[in-house]
Amino acid sequence: MRRLVVLLPLLAGVGNLHAQGCGPGGPLALVLSGGGAKGLAHIGVLRVLDSLRIRPDLVVGTSMGSIVGAMYASGYSGRAMDSLVRLLRLPRLFHTISPRAPEALGSRPVLVGWEAGGGRFQLSQTAVHESEVNALLNAGMMRGNLLARGNFDSLPIPFRSVATDLKEREERLLAGGDLAQAVRASMSIPLVFDPVPLNGRYLGDGALVANIPVAQARRLGARRVIVSDATEHPSDTLNLAAPLVLAEHVLGFLFSQPRDSLGPGDRLVRPDVDGFASLDFRRRTVVDLIQRGYAAARDSLADFPCQPSAQDTGPRAVPVPVVGSIEVSGGNSAEQRLVLNQLWLRAGVSLDPEHLRHGLRALGQVEEIRSVWLHPSGTGDSLSFRPEIRPASNLLLVSGLVYDNDLGGRVWVGGLNRGFPLQGLTGSVAVGLGELRQDLTFGLRHSRIGSRLLQPTVTLLLAREDVRRFDGGGTEVAPVETRELAAFAGLEQAWGREWRLALGGRLHAWHESVGGSRTATGGVLRVRKDPQDTPTAVEVEALWTGVYRSFIARVGTRVTLSERVSLEPRIRYGWGSDLPPQASYPLGGDEGFPGEHIGQQLGDREAYAGLGLRVLVLGPVEFRMDMIAGKTGIGGPAIPTGRLGLGGHFGIGVRTPIGPIRAEYGVNREGHGAAFVRVGEWF
Repeated sequence: MRRLVVLLPLLAGVGNLHAQGCGPGGPLALVLSGGGAKGLAHIGVLRVLDSLRIRPDLVVGTSMGSIVGAMYASGYSGRAMDSLVRLLRLPRLFHTISPRAPEALGSRPVLVGWEAGGGRFQLSQTAVHESEVNALLNAGMMRGNLLARGNFDSLPIPFRSVATDLKEREERLLAGGDLAQAVRASMSIPLVFDPVPLNGRYLGDGALVANIPVAQARRLGARRVIVSDATEHPSDTLNLAAPLVLAEHVLGFLFSQPRDSLGPGDRLVRPDVDGFASLDFRRRTVVDLIQRGYAAARDSLADFPCQPSAQDTGPRAVPVPVVGSIEVSGGNSAEQRLVLNQLWLRAGVSLDPEHLRHGLRALGQVEEIRSVWLHPSGTGDSLSFRPEIRPASNLLLVSGLVYDNDLGGRVWVGGLNRGFPLQGLTGSVAVGLGELRQDLTFGLRHSRIGSRLLQPTVTLLLAREDVRRFDGGGTEVAPVETRELAAFAGLEQAWGREWRLALGGRLHAWHESVGGSRTATGGVLRVRKDPQDTPTAVEVEALWTGVYRSFIARVGTRVTLSERVSLEPRIRYGWGSDLPPQASYPLGGDEGFPGEHIGQQLGDREAYAGLGLRVLVLGPVEFRMDMIAGKTGIGGPAIPTGRLGLGGHFGIGVRTPIGPIRAEYGVNREGHGAAFVRVGEWF
């Protein structure tokens, strides 16, 4: 018989649940309501239960209550969940504004999108990073999933998840299957998450039928219940003219049902969550909600008549199982190979939980896959898996736009197709139209190679651009007209959730109205870090050809001083030799320099630094002030010499469903001033 050990990676942060049952009086159920982010107050309630050594006989949860309840039933203590949720950077998973297109379309900002699904076109769900949410749920539920093996009664505390059958409009109480999938079905908030297909049904948020599932707990045999109700009481006043407030109110209305009556042996814990938004997962909000849950439970449960047993079994030892059969369903053969490589699942080999957890998280970054559910099963020291893959839609159409009072308007439309006969191949096309530049981009990408997320890529760019020119007084003169063709063939590598590297060959042919036609071949290296887990963005590109050379680096970050005040330092540096006009560096990039036109100072050397102050004034409206220093040059030393440009701009900004809107005024040391107005993000 194989040695039984405690799986440290699975038990990291799992505390001892010392208490046993509460003695006479009948089975005790813990009922956890939905409520979105407000449901994190349940964690504070669990901390009090642990301190009082109260251990329920059953846990029933809806939506966020299902997430918290499943982890608690799996053996995580309230304190362990408190520590875990404070470490997670949840806000990045819920980008209700400024969504981005897939990498195959250049990660451009998206205003609206459609994807083919179920034989019809539907509005693309771009408000959240759904694949990352699914991956995070998989990792968080992995311990319970491996313990349950398809039966939620096999958990340290029996558990039920409440979902809604959207077709039949009735409750579904989930008692088995994949634990992460059951929890994901229960939290499928309408218009935020896609419904979960399960056993021929489409399941949505359980809060639509039982936001506080007391009746469900009683049907399962509970004689007494402890209810943690993290729903919001309707306000006496409501600003119906505020769209976001109205949307939150409508969502609360959908999730409201009459509360089941409670008896003398029951106890209600009602944390004060009024005023909190359902998708507000900022760290300060999370901490506040947990503390409110703790305070409410401390008052409500201090005299709860429960006599815990003196016996203490501690956390259950988990055997290190051998992987039995593996049967993959869903997706094509290339996607199935990718999933198995990422999960490190090999029949006949002992399960490596750390690799499995890492692979589940990594799959959240694979754009071709929406979700993977493990479906573990088996007995004793043998554990089989039936991974169920839900691939992303084969066809996606997206578009975006931006307006700038200096550069004019720009719009783009793009699409990708993952349904090529050659499995694993994704084709893309994007068209950009603007007053100064028009471009057409084609791309082909193959599925990632092995478990290292290595991806062969080919792109072709056709573009026409009028490069702005100005005289010494800042007056715009006739532009340089350019046309170009640029091709790239190479490999892209993803590192974790943030870093991407591209390395390959480049062919560049262009014609300019003042210099004729030229062709160059060479190599290019690009490294990019997106501000996901951290607020820091990095972009570095080095290009070497037989005709010209180019190097540019950009770094920016956000330093939070308080809930309302933050600083945004950023630097840019560029160096080039014999650059084509369209590849030259405008001082300040696509934001320009205070008091000047964008592109007014253009060269093959650029050094730029800025420090921004952001102060939230009211809701999403912020006051913005930036101090800028920079210089461009043509030829000469690597760092441009001469008089340093100094300037600053100030104004207001607001983040909206169509992207950020900014209205600012800039001045520089030469006494020149200019207004800056932009709607959306430039691309």
